Amino acid sequence: MNPMSRCSNGHEQPEGGSKFCIYCGVTLSVPPPPPAVPTPPVQNVPQMPPQQYPQPMPAQMQPVPLNYQPQQPYYPQAQYAPAFPPPIQQVSCYACGGNGVNLPEKAVICSECRALKPIVPGYQVDNSAFAWAADAKAMAVLRSIKPLSLAAKAVSEKVGRRWIESTFNGVQLSEKQMPHIFGQAVRAARILGMPKMPNVYISGERSWDMLTFGTDHDSFVVIGSALAGNFQGVDMLFLLAREMGHCKAGHALWKTVIRFFLGEQGPAKGFMAGGILANILSPSALLGGAMEMPLLAWARQAEITADRAGLLAVGSEEIARRVLLSWTLKSSFIFKQININAWLEQQSVDDDSYGKLSELTTTSTPYIGPRLKLLTQFAASQEFKHSLSIISQTIKAGAPKAPPKPREDPNTLRFKCATCGTPMRIPRKALAGKNDLPVKCPNAKCRAITHLKKNAKAGQNAVPRQTKKEENLNYGD
Repeated sequence: MNPMSRCSNGHEQPEGGSKFCIYCGVTLSVPPPPPAVPTPPVQNVPQMPPQQYPQPMPAQMQPVPLNYQPQQPYYPQAQYAPAFPPPIQQVSCYACGGNGVNLPEKAVICSECRALKPIVPGYQVDNSAFAWAADAKAMAVLRSIKPLSLAAKAVSEKVGRRWIESTFNGVQLSEKQMPHIFGQAVRAARILGMPKMPNVYISGERSWDMLTFGTDHDSFVVIGSALAGNFQGVDMLFLLAREMGHCKAGHALWKTVIRFFLGEQGPAKGFMAGGILANILSPSALLGGAMEMPLLAWARQAEITADRAGLLAVGSEEIARRVLLSWTLKSSFIFKQININAWLEQQSVDDDSYGKLSELTTTSTPYIGPRLKLLTQFAASQEFKHSLSIISQTIKAGAPKAPPKPREDPNTLRFKCATCGTPMRIPRKALAGKNDLPVKCPNAKCRAITHLKKNAKAGQNAVPRQTKKEENLNYGD
């Protein structure tokens, strides 16, 4: 019992009462507090003034123990925990997956996004396999010219592709429209490892030109009608591979910019001739060709890159040389009558200074002499041979394998009818003990008899040989 619950007279007190007895009023006695436990003194501790004690470190600067684990939010019930769904993977094309891998076995182009199935899974061709170093240098100069860069962006985002595409009045090629040319275009694109198939048109507006326009992500190719009529097979493959090289190297955008700024270019045209901006820009802006000269310089270097891409696709300098010379003459028929060696000798003897000046100021296409020299240098380089070897081996590995030939049955003799060539076969045991075996053709329109005889010089075990047919010999059914 609590000692404070009774007074000195013995009266019990309720707990939590007053300090005086509720019966007699005497003062209730308070027990003394418990004795304090003495604390042993701390010895050998240097005394420091209060102002010299180190201040506690801020919380953000406290050292973190090695076994520290951040506290996770606690949710008493599972239904209150927030749901974090896995991120949704963006699929660019649900038909093929965006890279042509999920296409059917016989399909190579996605009908939705025009993605190309690679020759073999993972097949790629880096631009460095055919890119001309001067091309990249000239393109860097174009990008450093701010007005041209802004114009390229405007062309790409607004009216470039649609406007130019509509001006050619072309027929789009496909598996059902001139498939012999479209198939070569698909083959060229796949050899160069392009991820997407550009649209291909044939047009008569510029019949001897092969053109590439568009943007870095959406380009298209225009084939002149005269080119389509003069070049077929591997020659057309070279021409189309050149344009696919333009697309893959990022030339389509700048070729579109050239058409917007300079219009049609040729030897008879001067600075900015035919360009749609000729009436807008002031004459002082045209002096010196501040924008035209870099564009023309880049366009000539870009053609060398395209030649190298075409050579990589066909693998033969002879084919590339033949097509380029015929294209320069604008006639494959006249090309066959030209002494090529004499022409090339003439090109090497002519004064090169005037040629360079003319090429520098009037055309976006390099002249044929220097162009063929650069092509020969590339064909002899180790880089070309190495890239061509890898491409050839990959194409060979990706080619469909022929079905295995059926094994010959040693107990069956195969031969053909001497009259109509219908394949026939009989069991060898039917020849046992016979030197002459007549066999009737199973063809209902023939029914001729072919005699099989043993070769007497080879002995009794020789294989029977087929003799001449008996004309009009028919024993009936």
